[in-house]
Amino acid sequence: MPAATPLDALIEKARRLELGSRHRARSRYAGLYSSAFKGQGIEFADVREYAPGDDVRHIDWNVSARSGTLHVKTMNEERDRSVLVVLDTSATLDFGSVRRTKFDLAVELASLFILLAFQARDRVSLLLAGSRPDRYVPPAKGWIHASRLIREVVSRAPAGAPPEMEQLWSFLSSPGIPRSLVLAVLDFHVHLEPTSALGAASRKHEIVALFVSDPREFRLPQAGRVRLRDPATGTVSLVRTGRARVRAEFERAAEERRARLRATFAASGVDCAEFTTSEDYEPSLRRFLQRRSMR
Repeated sequence: MPAATPLDALIEKARRLELGSRHRARSRYAGLYSSAFKGQGIEFADVREYAPGDDVRHIDWNVSARSGTLHVKTMNEERDRSVLVVLDTSATLDFGSVRRTKFDLAVELASLFILLAFQARDRVSLLLAGSRPDRYVPPAKGWIHASRLIREVVSRAPAGAPPEMEQLWSFLSSPGIPRSLVLAVLDFHVHLEPTSALGAASRKHEIVALFVSDPREFRLPQAGRVRLRDPATGTVSLVRTGRARVRAEFERAAEERRARLRATFAASGVDCAEFTTSEDYEPSLRRFLQRRSMR
């Protein structure tokens, strides 16, 4: 029997991911997804006679004038929309100190949302973003398309510098990208500033930022002198983790980064959620979707 090739391993990984994510999408999150991410508008359906309690803003005055009786418009939510899943593929995601790497977690989240969009009959597209947007698959429907997107996600290895966010926002604002629900799976270390490009992208799209992180990015172990390597640049630094001041400064900087990311996105109306390699992502995802549904 011939030995398995790297391609065989990728295909098997994609198959397992498809099966697991498809089960979750169908049985656990389909309803939450639909209620958390409403359609992008409403469309006219019909008119009927006014009944006590109807919203007066929905009165169709033209029909009412012709008929001599008050009538109201009935509306349907537009569900036929585009969903764009953005996956950060930078080298900083190739790190994990507990259960998995951040990239493994990001890939699973991206795959789940691709299948949720498929289950909801949305058009779904994919953008892989290294230091710049470098792979875009336009929106389409159907299982064959969703399966293709998952294989695109699984076949990518994390590499390179974090995304230049200005380029990412400009790409999303370009005429070739349809107005979409943008689900951006990003590394905690992404560099973000409040800019006009972010504002323009958030006005065109409904953007949701899904951050992935690892506990070691918030707290250093007390392990003496440790060499830390930046996966994006290859720079190696010697850190004296035995010093309480060093550990405290590290934790303070990490928390400030988290607060800055959330504040910058919030100022542009972008909703955020965070997922960590140390925990099962499902409870956090469920809470996030329920919170959006209640809003």
